[in-house]
Amino acid sequence: IHVVVIGTNNLGSGELPEPTLKGVLAVADYVLSYTKGQLLLFQILPRGDNHVLENLCPPRCSSSRKPFESFMPAVHKLNKLVNDGAEDLKEKHGKDRLGWIDCGSNFIANGDGYIEVDETVMPDLLHPNAAKHVFLADCILDFLYS
Repeated sequence: IHVVVIGTNNLGSGELPEPTLKGVLAVADYVLSYTKGQLLLFQILPRGDNHVLENLCPPRCSSSRKPFESFMPAVHKLNKLVNDGAEDLKEKHGKDRLGWIDCGSNFIANGDGYIEVDETVMPDLLHPNAAKHVFLADCILDFLYS
């Protein structure tokens, strides 16, 4: 079983969801084409390192040329695009060879009408702490045994 966590660095460097999708699907297609194993793709985990967004304008800007306030809309869009693209890969390589797993909901803090990364579980707003690495491992195992 190959486990791939891919795409967040593309978004973090300013790439938009659509071109990032092409890379994610290309890597997944390559792994499925050149191995006999199964591939488990993670949904992009939330990221809250919004302080870098100012440096990414353009291309990560609104029509008024202001940097977006959050990575979360791009994360959600990319996850939806990859989910749709994964269906095509399942048709091509067999539905039992590709899994799509969402472990990201436990990394989000809901409050005051916004949804952003929970700093208590992702101290740098990008990487999970030790406890959440255990959670990710459990999330993978739960998926595999279900």
